[in-house]
Amino acid sequence: MTTRRRLLATAGLTGVAGLAGCSSLGGGGGSDSGTGTPPAGAVSDAPLPEDPASFDYATAGTGETPVVTYFGNWKCPFCADFSTGEADRAVLPLGTIVRDYVEPGDVSLRYRGLAYAGDGQPFLGPDAPRATRAGLAVWTVDAEHYWDYHEHVMANQPPEDETWATTDRLVEFAREAGVESPGNVRSAIEADRFEDRIEATTGAAGDAGVSGTPALLVDGSVHSPFEPERTRSALDSLVP
Repeated sequence: MTTRRRLLATAGLTGVAGLAGCSSLGGGGGSDSGTGTPPAGAVSDAPLPEDPASFDYATAGTGETPVVTYFGNWKCPFCADFSTGEADRAVLPLGTIVRDYVEPGDVSLRYRGLAYAGDGQPFLGPDAPRATRAGLAVWTVDAEHYWDYHEHVMANQPPEDETWATTDRLVEFAREAGVESPGNVRSAIEADRFEDRIEATTGAAGDAGVSGTPALLVDGSVHSPFEPERTRSALDSLVP
């Protein structure tokens, strides 16, 4: 049986409409939700722009060009593998990218949550847009703890075939990650804020030719961190 996890790993980058099929398949992946201190590491400690509030999407580094855009999904098990580096196949971990390229100031990294497929249907479950909205809320409310939140969710991501991204669960993740004013995160989720940014990300992913997550847009070309040599070569080309 082909699981969603397998399909996401092998999907060709032919257009974001291909994501709709992924959301209709069953499949395991992810881990049981946990609590505790968010994992420490290069991603959690990623440098931020001087004025984070001027950026619509979560950004690590100065925010200046060249910017690598990471299209991810909060429910995607491969995005969790990318963050933790605990994949069952070769991967260039997110932490390695931050340590080797973002911290030295060679590139900036922008995260854009892909909540909808090209046909407008939620990607990886009806709760995916809510999870994406929560991430944008955390960035807006407390950018200093955004990457702590990102890594905490990825490390404790429940199975993607569960409708786990409830408002209460997302707010609890924010509280556990040390986000200030988690009540403001709740308010943003309940008010359906950031829909314009979410829809813009769907369009940007389609324009780029993204059809699965995680995907990295490097100098106009889409790369998978599960092709580590090709991805590192693309990143190296950005280094002065």
